[in-house]
Amino acid sequence: MSGPTTRVVAHPLTGTADRPVDGRTGENFDTATYSLMKHGDVPSIRALGEELAATLLEQCPWLRTDPRPIVLPVAYLVAPPACYHLAAVVGEHLDARRPDLPAARIVHVHKDSVTHIDYAASSADDRRKDLQSIGFRLTESIDDAIAIVVDDIRVTGLAEEVILGTLKGAGAARLIAAYVADCDVTLATDPSIESALNHARVRSITDMLPSIERGEFVVTIRFLKRLLGDPQAAQFLAHCPPELIAQFRDYAYATGPEFLAGYPRGTAALDAASDHGHTGGERVSANEGGLSCRTIARDASG
Repeated sequence: MSGPTTRVVAHPLTGTADRPVDGRTGENFDTATYSLMKHGDVPSIRALGEELAATLLEQCPWLRTDPRPIVLPVAYLVAPPACYHLAAVVGEHLDARRPDLPAARIVHVHKDSVTHIDYAASSADDRRKDLQSIGFRLTESIDDAIAIVVDDIRVTGLAEEVILGTLKGAGAARLIAAYVADCDVTLATDPSIESALNHARVRSITDMLPSIERGEFVVTIRFLKRLLGDPQAAQFLAHCPPELIAQFRDYAYATGPEFLAGYPRGTAALDAASDHGHTGGERVSANEGGLSCRTIARDASG
């Protein structure tokens, strides 16, 4: 039995949507780095992942010596969320401090669909209805493991409720929910907070071109949806290398026809930008082949 869930937070947020403040330090929260992380900027993912790993080890020092395996469950269908990449960095740092123990590994919690709504711009009721419409399923055993659910932010707690509900009773020895940021009660009631954080630095898809040009970009489902829904998708793709265009297209097509139907113009732009037609039939995975967190984090950092 997993028992009560331990919650670990790197940045407890207070203040306002326009000026969120770290309640622990009193300093302004770094919204630019957070925004870039959400959209796939590797240095930002690494910076926030390292902060979260340090907080996790500070608040749960027993993780250094506990011999039980560590799993990092992440819910997605095909294209990974930003928290997948954060989990890879967290896992890498845990491994460095547990050198003689089994490597942490990301465990896929399969979602049976991806919707078109933007949770950051949705009401709590709409989020709850959407989450209730999606099926979640563990793809491998977590029996007697320490399950650490890494996420970028906790606002209403609905996503936490769903993922922990899937994990509870699955045999984990311990459950930990680890967040980059957690909104206090007052801040969580502001419906604009999550959208304000997500778009603090990345106001347009073109804001990610510098990361792509540096080779410091990884695909997230948030960015893929923004790209497909943007009227300037064709112009943006003209600045992307062919291998990234192929990755965007593979993720989009593997997510399924219902997903593509919601983005007809973006899908057409991807088709036009591709050097060859879609062959279909092959499903891509964010963690194809069961890569360890160490491998994923190294690959993401170039």
